[in-house]
Amino acid sequence: MSTTPITNTFHLANLEALNGPRFIVTVDTEEEFDWNRPFRRDRFGTEHLKSLPRFQALCDAFGIQPCYLVDLPIVDNVYGADLLGGYADSGRAEIGIQLHPWVNPPFDEEVNIHNSYACNLPPELERAKLNYLLNAIVRRMGVHPDAYRAGRYGAGLATPDILLELGVSIDTSVRARFDYSDQYGPDYSGHPVHPYWVRPGRLLELPLTTIFSGALRRVGDRMFRDWFGSQTSRSILARSNLLKRIALTPEGIPLDKALLGVNLALLEQVPVLNISLHSPSLEVGHTPYVRNAEQLEQLYAWLNGVFRYLKNNGVRPTTMAEIKMVSQITSFN
Repeated sequence: MSTTPITNTFHLANLEALNGPRFIVTVDTEEEFDWNRPFRRDRFGTEHLKSLPRFQALCDAFGIQPCYLVDLPIVDNVYGADLLGGYADSGRAEIGIQLHPWVNPPFDEEVNIHNSYACNLPPELERAKLNYLLNAIVRRMGVHPDAYRAGRYGAGLATPDILLELGVSIDTSVRARFDYSDQYGPDYSGHPVHPYWVRPGRLLELPLTTIFSGALRRVGDRMFRDWFGSQTSRSILARSNLLKRIALTPEGIPLDKALLGVNLALLEQVPVLNISLHSPSLEVGHTPYVRNAEQLEQLYAWLNGVFRYLKNNGVRPTTMAEIKMVSQITSFN
């Protein structure tokens, strides 16, 4: 059964004042856990945090302020809180929120796939968990986050009002053109990649960037959603070069495909490209994408290649703070 997503009404935001196109780097900064095993409240790690300085140094070299979307195990880690809080304090990075319900109090729900999507929890429990996490970030890192990503992209109908109550004005939970309904999650297959208002003038959606390539790309949304719903049929489309979905992430997307995705996103006049990755991928052995040293170096080659390509093509980095300022000024004029 599918979960109703955060909204199905799309008022595209006017971000012309960014003088774009621009790009932002968002990092799901989270604990290490086995993606192939059932969710647990314990038996997770945070060892990969010591690998973050290498990633931050690469961002520094390109003038990028990544947004680290932190969840509770990261905030509870003294090293992680000090490191990331220091990056934010020095203006080298931004801090956002990411909620993994199964490791975030209050623990009033059963741990299972359905409840791993925060939007499937009773709204009062979703609110309590987010409030707990936000207060922990403010207390331990000294910042009030202004951006949110639901773990597993699980943002639902109650999420916007909860975020506004907490003083959060940007949501970046929507993985545009993906459908998680087979696991009780939201269906974002019909959502745009352009930023749009969830609550006009108050809550902006900054979707993760996913682009269709191939001869049928102009009808990609309909093809994926209505006609080719299975992974097998979509693989046939991709192998035939008729239609392929390109997410702007170093996790599972080759560099050449990512650069094609960048070009197509610019052709579609997407004002902000949202590049994303999971922090455990910055060390060997924690995600399916980085199982050995060679794959780690490939990930860094991807990041370096995409950052350099964007720079050479005049696509500058931006931040959540700048996006918020520009979007709110535009919405009230």
